[in-house]
Amino acid sequence: ERLGIFGAPRGRRGAELKIMGAVEAKIPGYFTDGMEIGVCEDEWGTCTIKLHGDEISFALGRQGATRRKLAKASGCIIEYVGGV
Repeated sequence: ERLGIFGAPRGRRGAELKIMGAVEAKIPGYFTDGMEIGVCEDEWGTCTIKLHGDEISFALGRQGATRRKLAKASGCIIEYVGGV
């Protein structure tokens, strides 16, 4: 199926990442199988890193508080898509 996302680039990318996370939760591996770990050097890009169980729990924090703090401090959009 197709989904249209409209708006500013930052909002569109945030929505895309949220949708990817939701799909990955329902169908594990849909986006993360074959995904390469790496850092984008462009002004507007996506960095991916692999997190393990303890790291995900720490980075999320209670009710996502740590994730929100990290996002605010870095000026980034932080979403977890599977374990990547």
